[in-house]
Amino acid sequence: MADWREKITSVSKTKGTSAPESAKRAGLGCLGLIVAVVSILTLLIAIGLFKSGFLLMGIFTTIFLLICVATTVLLIAPNKHNPL
Repeated sequence: MADWREKITSVSKTKGTSAPESAKRAGLGCLGLIVAVVSILTLLIAIGLFKSGFLLMGIFTTIFLLICVATTVLLIAPNKHNPL
């Protein structure tokens, strides 16, 4: 628990020009999870639209779903490889 408090303290002491890498990863992870939840809900809406016969709205919802899934993959997948 003390380690967690130290991390929060170190993040709160930053001047705003930079943040620790762990805080950046945590923020991107949370954002990725939120977008993943939106993707799941959009999938349910798209299925409901297609079942109800609203094909045009379903197509637009599916396009939005694909954008959400791509965003989720880009946020959750690490883009920096540590060479060590």
